[in-house]
Amino acid sequence: MSYRPTRFHVVLLLLTLALLYAMATGFVVYYQVSYALILALIGTFVWGRVGLWGLDVRVQRRLGYREVGGTFVSQISVTNTAGPKPLLVVQEENSFPGPNGGRVINLSTHTTEMWANRIVAARRGDYTIGPITVTSSDPFGIFRHNREYGTVQQVVVYPATVPLPLFSLPRRGSPGEGERRSPFASTSPMVSTVREYLPTDTFGRIHWPTTARTGQLMVKQFEQDTGSDVWLVLDLHRNVQAGEGDESTEEYGVTIAASMAHRLLDAGMSVGLFAHGREPVYELPGRGYAHQDRILRALATARATGGVPLESVLEEGRRLGLDQSTMIIITPSVDPRWPEAASWLFRHGSQVSTVLLDPASFGGLGEIQAVADRLATGGVRTFAVRQGDSLPQALARPLYMPSWQLASSSRAEVTA
Repeated sequence: MSYRPTRFHVVLLLLTLALLYAMATGFVVYYQVSYALILALIGTFVWGRVGLWGLDVRVQRRLGYREVGGTFVSQISVTNTAGPKPLLVVQEENSFPGPNGGRVINLSTHTTEMWANRIVAARRGDYTIGPITVTSSDPFGIFRHNREYGTVQQVVVYPATVPLPLFSLPRRGSPGEGERRSPFASTSPMVSTVREYLPTDTFGRIHWPTTARTGQLMVKQFEQDTGSDVWLVLDLHRNVQAGEGDESTEEYGVTIAASMAHRLLDAGMSVGLFAHGREPVYELPGRGYAHQDRILRALATARATGGVPLESVLEEGRRLGLDQSTMIIITPSVDPRWPEAASWLFRHGSQVSTVLLDPASFGGLGEIQAVADRLATGGVRTFAVRQGDSLPQALARPLYMPSWQLASSSRAEVTA
């Protein structure tokens, strides 16, 4: 790292040399130069200090939260109640990526300057805005004096959301036309059909008239409640991510999760969030705009730094009861093990959909076709998203949908 001397250091070096030459040679001119440099240092120091006297700095902020691409606005006013103040640099400190912009002002006696400072929220996350730093300098730029005004305020930048007008969840009806599945834990009193008994079924579900007629155990299949919980499962395992910055599987996954939460909650559905980054993210299902804020806040700080693979995340989700709800899995993982876990959840009560982020399109390794084929074999509805895709179009129609879902979808869909 190279060292760049400041003007103060240059003047200090000249003063040192002048004093050394004066003592070594006894020439009066060197003493005069030394005295002049000392007076210059004292004068410029006092000039900079005086430049901060009599300032009244005020700021009014319209903060709250913003989505990526939004703007935070601060109204700043600087009033001078003392002598003229030339070349004041006013800067609103913040922790956003990139340099902090400043404004150079010249204030006459008893004057006020006002302006609006705008900070563009380029990346999601937690940030700080403030304080206001005023810098005064002498005409030669030897000394710089700073003074801080105002307080530090926390702000949140939510992930960007996109409208998903054509995304829908299939109606949770009987899957009797296709994949054989175990019963859902939460049912309505409406019996839609009967099917063969599975070891996980309770005896209370047995339909005895059909059992007597067919000679084998048959159980009742209940019509499902379309208003059941929806869980968004976001894969934050660091080893499966690809791409950089906004064009990464991490950012695409967060944007998809935020957009789906926004759409489903607007439709009055109960939505939860489950992810495993550095720490587990577990937002219980809920409804309304306050709950949407909680989900978006959790997604704002979610980072793909986790060490838990998706297979283990799904297993933990099963222990927490996610297998009895609708699940939307968002992942760039091409690990062949997790599709079996997703298919198991589907067979044992969960309405599973997956969004596969193609890592190869983001510059990573692996192809999603083998994973999509495994999910298709397990009866799981699958969407595919590649870098540069329009999310509303990519999530409008699945890459694969089981036959029973196609049949029920043709009759009625739960559209958000």
